[in-house]
Amino acid sequence: MKRASRALVAYSGSEDEASADAPEGKKKKLPSLASSFIVPVPVDDPALHQGRVRITPHIEGQYATYVYIPLVVHPGTALYSLLDEVLNVTKEMVPAVHAIGETISCSRNSSGSVVNSSRRVRELHFSLTRPIFLRAHQREEFKQAIKLIASRRTPFQASFATFSEFTNDERTRTFLALEVGAGHNELRDLLSALSPTLQFLRQRDFYSQPRFHVSIAWALLDPDTSMNGDVDTKRHPHTYEGVTAVEDTSDNNLTGDIGKSNKQLQAKCFPRVPHFPSQLIPTLNQRFGARVSSAHIGGFDADTIVAKIGKDTFSWPFQGSHVN
Repeated sequence: MKRASRALVAYSGSEDEASADAPEGKKKKLPSLASSFIVPVPVDDPALHQGRVRITPHIEGQYATYVYIPLVVHPGTALYSLLDEVLNVTKEMVPAVHAIGETISCSRNSSGSVVNSSRRVRELHFSLTRPIFLRAHQREEFKQAIKLIASRRTPFQASFATFSEFTNDERTRTFLALEVGAGHNELRDLLSALSPTLQFLRQRDFYSQPRFHVSIAWALLDPDTSMNGDVDTKRHPHTYEGVTAVEDTSDNNLTGDIGKSNKQLQAKCFPRVPHFPSQLIPTLNQRFGARVSSAHIGGFDADTIVAKIGKDTFSWPFQGSHVN
């Protein structure tokens, strides 16, 4: 060990001597790194995300993570038809609104090849965590914790109760949502089970008075009103409930600094609203409330818990469920 130490010191000294012998003003330049060693920094382009902007700066080796209960609504079901009607009315009242969770349904033909279907399923979710951020070495431990929670839970039935408006913590988007009625206590028990893991990882718990919901549509908020205290918020005392937008993790890792000129361009290309019209939620509840709160239409089974870590999604069925 001593011999190796002397070799290191001698090597360092020889480099110093070489530098001292070099003409004054001339320094050796290190060779540039090959392009394969350079990790590109993500560039924020809201045009690729329907005008949405980054909220949290990108950090290499950090993974945006969410835990939620999934709800897949298939074409042909009563709930799917109801959501279509609701979204049509909403788009008439708020042209800038965007539907959430629409994905192309795939199937196999007679030869076994996968083909796309023109009909779309809606993949919705009930958030059980805020956006949290894991380091690479924490991912496996977190997955094992969620898997253990799933193994100790049994499937339960839940249903919707009402339409509501929510705004994300950063007040950059407003969401149209369906709130849970039956099943609230079971979802709250899941929060209690998740809490020790979040605290161990020094992550924030979910909201102290959670209002469990699935978001079905969103619109960009005008920062001049949503960030500076729009007077209309008095009319929506619960509007600033946090929303976890799992449908696109790139949106939740975005940074807000996109430049003044770019912001002006985005405002023209992507319309924004100060809030939903005051009559939107009452109109939806009056026209569709009875149907959405009926067990036949708004009822569903909660039998799986999902963790989305970065771009990877992991799911675990509850004990006794028949989910494949």
